[in-house]
Amino acid sequence: MKFKTLAVLFSDLEATPKRLEMIDILSLFFGDIKENKDLKDLDKIIYLLQGQLVSNIKQFPKIGLAEKMIIEALSLHSGIEKKKIKEVLIKIGDIGATAELILTKKKKQKSLFDFEDKPGKYESLLEISELYSALQKIALSEGAGSQDVKLGILRGLMSKSSPLETKYLLRIITSTLRVGVSTLTIIDGLALGFTGVKKNRECIEKAYNLHPDLGDITRILAEKGIEEVEKIDVSYGVPIRSMLASRVPYGEIIEKTGSPLIAEYKLDGERLQIHKQGDNVLLFSRRLLEISEQYPDVCQIVRENVRVNKAIIEGEIVAMDAFYERMLPFQVLSKRRRKHDVEDVLKEVPVSLFLFDLLKIEDESYIEKPFLERRKKLEEIVKERDEIHLVKSVLINTTEELLDIFNEARKNGTEGIIAKSIKEDSTYQAGNRGFLWIKLKGLEGGKLSDTIDCVIIGGIYGRGRRKGVYSAYILAVYDPEDDTFKAFTRVASGWTDEILENLMKEMTQYEVDKKPNDVMCADKPDQWFQPVVAIEIMGDEITISDKFPSLGFSLRFPVFLRFRPEKAQKDVTTVDEIKDLYKFQ
Repeated sequence: MKFKTLAVLFSDLEATPKRLEMIDILSLFFGDIKENKDLKDLDKIIYLLQGQLVSNIKQFPKIGLAEKMIIEALSLHSGIEKKKIKEVLIKIGDIGATAELILTKKKKQKSLFDFEDKPGKYESLLEISELYSALQKIALSEGAGSQDVKLGILRGLMSKSSPLETKYLLRIITSTLRVGVSTLTIIDGLALGFTGVKKNRECIEKAYNLHPDLGDITRILAEKGIEEVEKIDVSYGVPIRSMLASRVPYGEIIEKTGSPLIAEYKLDGERLQIHKQGDNVLLFSRRLLEISEQYPDVCQIVRENVRVNKAIIEGEIVAMDAFYERMLPFQVLSKRRRKHDVEDVLKEVPVSLFLFDLLKIEDESYIEKPFLERRKKLEEIVKERDEIHLVKSVLINTTEELLDIFNEARKNGTEGIIAKSIKEDSTYQAGNRGFLWIKLKGLEGGKLSDTIDCVIIGGIYGRGRRKGVYSAYILAVYDPEDDTFKAFTRVASGWTDEILENLMKEMTQYEVDKKPNDVMCADKPDQWFQPVVAIEIMGDEITISDKFPSLGFSLRFPVFLRFRPEKAQKDVTTVDEIKDLYKFQ
């Protein structure tokens, strides 16, 4: 398929904010692919619609082309001075739209730019397969001379692209494609386009939650039909999307989960999904990234103390003191994220693994089994010692008992508790946030009852002692309905001078000249950022706010608590969760 066909699809999707219209556009596009049996590039098309080159579970390197180099390539390609391109970019705020404008004007107004418009120059030449091959070469190119190689490849791609194609080519390269289409909208389009039945989206979504590679699933759907998609199950070596917990006031928890329920400690660590096949142990983060090399000691603990040949289990890894008597905060554990000097760091920061769920054992999937059955089997296969435990679990019948275990958990250095339903339907719901699991991290009374995860979207320079560094940051939460990040609050408290200095250096790689397309914010920072870096904050209460009209809510007295490097941008708190917190406070 020509890349131009995909660029037109992107343009059509970007032109409408209405989800139903997006579904119609996608279903017609996929229907044409099905009718023409043009399946060669189908998985690549899906990844690009999701704004990536491959799925997270394939862990391909980032393209790694700075905006400065893209401007240089555009200047060489168009004959326009870099200074002029930068001026246009500052006005538009989007390198893709900047390129489209410059190249379109250049084509139509030769005299304006003193440009020789050769016949057929913008004829569509670029194939999607060719584009992918070139982008992979750019991503894999490293070492001396790699920048020149990347520049040459990019110029070659631009020479085969129309202005519209160049717009989306550059957005793909800068990871700013974002045409407003969520993964769930793509799934709706797939269901209608390939099966004609919208209800089949439930089957496709379930398959995606168990095998988070929508390109793979789409190929199976197109080549073998919905019946084969229904057979997709949890498998070794492929992380599934984590089941998530909801929030409600503590007085309503039993009403939601039913009684009795199980309350477990909610630990201040890093969630892991562990795949054991004999001596081969793989550890996956919540973001579905393999992080086994960061925790070689944990892999060995699993080999020695999980007493079955094959299993997929979930747990939390927590930093411990030298005597394994006291759990330490996540900030201590974050030292283990280093890729170098791993042996030295594991001695400095000992850890314990606390297990809480079982997803598969040998060749039998456990995700459809009720919680108590999963927990009982987990207890049978784990040999506990200092470095490996089951998360503390208590049977609860009343709200008073729930509060007792919550207070005990907080006293023991945890974040709070997770209340879990033990009814017959208490299955493991991968990728979903329902009321089978409810988290409780705080109680009403002066402070918000839970923390909030946000992404940084803007920086504001300080004064006096903090002159020259950002002393406050604008934060946003995620809205999956339109795939945007909506400004929520400014946070200026909780930072140390050292944190602010280090964060300012970290944020330089995410600087952009104008508000990103997927950010909704009426506030005006000194510097805009791509919504990438996630942090956790606490505050007194959520209030209705005119200052952040895209969301309509803000947070009183926000305080920075910690960074959340294990969270992807779209894993932060959602707009609906903010509304629930406002309603429940």
